[in-house]
Amino acid sequence: MRTKNKLDCIYKNFKLMVYKNVFKGLKDRTDDSLSSADYFCLECIYLLDNPTVSEFATFLDISSPNATYKVKQLIKKGYIKKEKSKKDGREYRLVPTDKFYKFYGSKANYGEMILNNIEKSLEKDEVKKMDKVLDVLIDKVFKPSKKKKSARSTV
Repeated sequence: MRTKNKLDCIYKNFKLMVYKNVFKGLKDRTDDSLSSADYFCLECIYLLDNPTVSEFATFLDISSPNATYKVKQLIKKGYIKKEKSKKDGREYRLVPTDKFYKFYGSKANYGEMILNNIEKSLEKDEVKKMDKVLDVLIDKVFKPSKKKKSARSTV
């Protein structure tokens, strides 16, 4: 199998695991639980590492009022809160709450699970080589751009 096909396979399987977990969590809905759109917004907020509403809106390429509405819904449901920025007291950061981490905690163990399986399957020197490849992917391929772009321009 070619490297491109292998990367496609990894990507597809990862996405399938994510979607399976999303819908597994949505199955037992209550009034304060998440819709699939809520879940994806919450996931973005978490992965963006405490963005402002403006950064969240820019990343998703949605209007500020739309982002504000989504944020208010997630705050009302208790999954995020706004905290004053320690660096700039004029802005507020979107921060996941304990309720979020309780909900998300079981879903955040993929990396550990994958690493355990890799370590069982490979020799130590092969794991070290793979670690170097992952460093290259993180530093050179997936390194976030300093330049602000809309989500559409990154696709």
